[in-house]
Amino acid sequence: MPKERLSATVRGLMTDRRVDDGTVARWIRLLALAWVAVSLPFITAVSAFVHSPELYIFVMVFMASGAYTAPALVAARHTVRRAPPGDRLCYQLLNIGLITVFGIGVAMLIGLVTGWKWANPLAVPVFMFSGTTHIAGLAVLVRRRSGRRALSVDLIESAGAVVAVAAPLVVLFGPAIVNAKASWYAVPAAVAVLFVIIGTYWGVLLLVRLGPGRGPFEICAVGLCLAGLGDSVLQTALGVSGFTLPLPPLIALHALCMSMYLLIPLNTPLLLRPGLNIAPPQGQIRGSRMATVVALAGLAALLGATWQVADERPWAVPFSLGVTSLLVVLGGLRQMAAADETRRLYRQVEEASDARRQLLAQLLERNLQDRRRFAGQLYEQAVAAYTSFALLAGSERAHPGSAVSAAALAKASQRVGGDLARQADSVRELVLAIRPLEGDPRGRQRLGTPIAAYLASVYGDHPAPRLRVDVDDDVSLDWIAETVSLQIIQEALHNVWRHSRADEVQVSIAATGERDAVTLTVSDDGTGFDPAAVPEGAGITAMRASAAVIGGSFVLTSRPGGGTTVTARLGPEGTALPPVRSNGAGHAPRPATTLRLVPSPPDDDE
Repeated sequence: MPKERLSATVRGLMTDRRVDDGTVARWIRLLALAWVAVSLPFITAVSAFVHSPELYIFVMVFMASGAYTAPALVAARHTVRRAPPGDRLCYQLLNIGLITVFGIGVAMLIGLVTGWKWANPLAVPVFMFSGTTHIAGLAVLVRRRSGRRALSVDLIESAGAVVAVAAPLVVLFGPAIVNAKASWYAVPAAVAVLFVIIGTYWGVLLLVRLGPGRGPFEICAVGLCLAGLGDSVLQTALGVSGFTLPLPPLIALHALCMSMYLLIPLNTPLLLRPGLNIAPPQGQIRGSRMATVVALAGLAALLGATWQVADERPWAVPFSLGVTSLLVVLGGLRQMAAADETRRLYRQVEEASDARRQLLAQLLERNLQDRRRFAGQLYEQAVAAYTSFALLAGSERAHPGSAVSAAALAKASQRVGGDLARQADSVRELVLAIRPLEGDPRGRQRLGTPIAAYLASVYGDHPAPRLRVDVDDDVSLDWIAETVSLQIIQEALHNVWRHSRADEVQVSIAATGERDAVTLTVSDDGTGFDPAAVPEGAGITAMRASAAVIGGSFVLTSRPGGGTTVTARLGPEGTALPPVRSNGAGHAPRPATTLRLVPSPPDDDE
């Protein structure tokens, strides 16, 4: 099959919900599960006839291990080939660890037959290599699901957890393991315990990072960690006891542990969940509960173990002091690394917030520009209609009462009718274009959102005052009046930012009791000023001019220490507000063209 067709087939399998998303077919997974269900009781039954260390090792390696690790090698190779490129390194490391485990079993069988005593010293480094590759594979998988979290913090936390858990075990059981009759077996098993503890920590960490909705892959991974921990502990105890423990339960637990090596690659999905990669930076701020609980519990266990054996093991006290000092150092390093990570995440939050504020500011500016452009187009339509009517009137005046006049009038009327029809179509399109979006018809949310966005964009990273926006339920502005209102409010908020140092700002739009008129108020609790002592600035002039566009008026009141209030009456001329200066030293509102505000929609029950 060509490479292109193969890639298309794989993509189709990944996107088709009717097709299973595992790396292998579902019937193969069911067959493997049946094999485990049948072989485990059989191996346990055979282990009842084991009565010597040599036979125990043969059954454990050949049956309890080989029955699962041999097919697991094939499944793991298939998983590596089908894994996504980003996760392929993880599965390759885990596959190397599996190959090492298989090689350890083969070496044990060869040594059992040939009596290789020189191979015993190699057991510890080989176990360490196998454990390191397993942990490295898990660490890569965790890192790819950790989003923007730092791997250094996870490494420090895992080191602290291992030290806290392993130190009490060393104090209590270290001499017994080293001096065991079968130390050749107990010491490698104890090394395996250490690495299984680390692997369990990273396995739980992967489970947490992947989030809810665990599947067979995660269940098998946790099963391998837990079964491996129990298996390695019991194998160590078996070596310490000189193979005097009951053997069938140990072989059964070891077989269960090895069966996870077969089930994990068979249940690996094509794509693991992204984990924290889809979470926002503020959702990736890490806590320290898990690491702190493990460290405190381990420290308490270490102190208890040291107190119990201090008389017979004098080295336990300095050992515990050294471990405690190491935990303190690791805790400090973890705190510094986590603080750096948190600062980096918050910087990303601030950058995203700045980008949103800039986009909102640009959106608001673009909205105002669009409104101005629409207003200009409406003005052009009105001028064109006026020109058409003027042409019609001029034709009548040019030849009054004559036949030529009638013909010219008919021609002009036809032309004016066509022009007006085109203008009507154009105006209808403009009205449809500027029709408000569906949602809050009375404007509280429609006005509150751009006002809050503008205030946030003005203050940036600095603390902004509390904002409250109140719009009467019976107020509904047309788009031009809404544009004028937003211009006045933005200019007032800009002055609040520049001068007031306010803690709270209130914006209200209320009906005046008159037809097609509202009152707009922007007040703050800032420092205020004396209007008579401060020259009128460009902001006040702009607000007054904006109100005059729709026949409104404007007033500003303030006093030192008493805040500032901007009030604008928007709508047709009626009862005018006082001049722009509250102390009487201002200008009367300029006459302006009256622009009707949209009346309130009738109630449904009327």
